[in-house]
Amino acid sequence: PGRTPGGLAEPIANKAQGLDPNHPTLASQLKKAGYSTALIGKWHCGWLPDYSPTKSGWDEFFGNFGGVLEYFSKLGQLGTYDLYEGDAEYQDLRYYTEVLTERAVEYVGRDHDRPWLLNLNFTTPHWPWLAEDDAETGAEIAAKIRAAKSQAEVSRALNHYDGGSVEKYTQMVESLDAAVGEVLAALRRSGQEENTLVLFASDNGGERYSYNWPLSGEKFVLLEGGIRVPAIVRWPARIDGRQVSHEPNFSPDWTATLLELGGARPDPAYPLDGRSLAGYLLRDEDVPERDLFWRVRANRALRRGDWKYYRDETGDDHLYNLAADSREQADLAPDRPELLAELKASWEKIADGLLPYPTA
Repeated sequence: PGRTPGGLAEPIANKAQGLDPNHPTLASQLKKAGYSTALIGKWHCGWLPDYSPTKSGWDEFFGNFGGVLEYFSKLGQLGTYDLYEGDAEYQDLRYYTEVLTERAVEYVGRDHDRPWLLNLNFTTPHWPWLAEDDAETGAEIAAKIRAAKSQAEVSRALNHYDGGSVEKYTQMVESLDAAVGEVLAALRRSGQEENTLVLFASDNGGERYSYNWPLSGEKFVLLEGGIRVPAIVRWPARIDGRQVSHEPNFSPDWTATLLELGGARPDPAYPLDGRSLAGYLLRDEDVPERDLFWRVRANRALRRGDWKYYRDETGDDHLYNLAADSREQADLAPDRPELLAELKASWEKIADGLLPYPTA
């Protein structure tokens, strides 16, 4: 994200920001390799008329353009209706997770005549904290959005700081689990299960009602509680089930991995930041050696093996050995100044190749 203006803008907050349609994506590269492509659910990379999944390599799009929406009315970040099929509004006031699941089941069950990529991006369990039986609460949030006089008021309504509970969050996670189960069942019925790779992951660590123990931190910071997420790979024909790996990886690795597995080449004008894990997954090769890099405004982090360099929002630098201290409480920076300096220099070298955050 640090290589594109739209990525820097996270969260994208107006129609002037977005992912340049000329920038290669997983979809555009796999499409060149003969794949059909579809994105169902959250896009969060810009709004019409300039930005859309269908402008960035996906043949089909059904979902929301913004980063968050009320689950029933579909009122979103800009205070307007935000459920689309392609570039046209699509009216459906049912619970959003149900709507997306239904559409994904339909897509998977089609008689595909070539290989396909489906990005299924659920909003569950993102705020507002609404489960399937919460249409009344959803209507109250929608009313606040309609009455909002500014985008800040819209955001306050959607952030739902006066709602939710551990029990409600549990309901939302369970509905996501059931939805994934429905899609996998459709894949099985279609006869494509054995030869379809399924990757399940989250986009950030837990927030507000999540159970992050023993990790420190949460969404918005680069402690492990903010960046360590589930990553589950399922490919019955090629990968044995019931395995657990503790090899660290980060999101850019999966772009490289899926391109290699799909027989696609990265665009040489846009070198990848990640390394393919295909050899590790399929051929018992070692995970490629590389530093894992994160940057979120004042926070910075870099991981090399078990070691992690972390700078907090106050500007203090820390060093942790995650193998011995996943909770990041034993700061070894005073004891290992040379290693701290080495990891810090690596972070700064990578950061020098990225766009700077806007100062205003």
